[in-house]
Amino acid sequence: MEVTRGKTFLRLAAQKPCRSKIFDPNDTNQALAVLSQRFGLDICFGHPDAVSYLEKAVASHLRVSFSTTENRMWAFTGYPSEPLLSCVAAILLHRVPTNLAIALGVLKRKVDGGMVEIGQSGELTSRLLLLLAKDLLIRQDPPKGVIQDLHYEGSGEAELIDCQKVSVIDFLEYLLGKMFWSRTVKEAKVAFQHAYINFSHWVSALAEQKVSYKYSHKATGMFASQGTHIHTLYTQAMDR
Repeated sequence: MEVTRGKTFLRLAAQKPCRSKIFDPNDTNQALAVLSQRFGLDICFGHPDAVSYLEKAVASHLRVSFSTTENRMWAFTGYPSEPLLSCVAAILLHRVPTNLAIALGVLKRKVDGGMVEIGQSGELTSRLLLLLAKDLLIRQDPPKGVIQDLHYEGSGEAELIDCQKVSVIDFLEYLLGKMFWSRTVKEAKVAFQHAYINFSHWVSALAEQKVSYKYSHKATGMFASQGTHIHTLYTQAMDR
């Protein structure tokens, strides 16, 4: 992904979900907005704070209202696939060593309180684990010249760090430990030696259905080109 609109473009993009020039991970609305842009947080309709949170998130933190019920009592909201905003959100989470831990602490409190759903089988944990593993892996030895900060002053043709692909072999080793490949057949590592993955954010299949995407070859290709991982619905069929 190329950033070609001047040095202030990334800083402006960062201000949109935060509604602030400085990201404060202790601020619940800012923390959940930045995390939602990347991890597709689902809000529990039955929680007493859900309505007020969603109204504020839609009004001030770039959450999108996809549709409402006929009586306008309920609104279906979320963060659709926005690769640039997702990469900016990643920079906000990782630019200061404490930001990620503080934001995850905010999320934990909202999960424990029942406002943020973890999924039928704890899918939120999987989304966090897989994407954060990729985040941390790419930052161990970042490619030269990539954009790692909102105040980047280099070439306007440079790519964002979170749009970089990573080796499947390195990813699985980072995620599961250095002994992972020793527990598999020798052919497995050889089979993946030229395989790479690249994703910067998650979207919910249910949320994307609200904006009338159909899971065709074209739509799947579009999501892949945007670095999107799709959290599908149970028993959902997808074209291959």
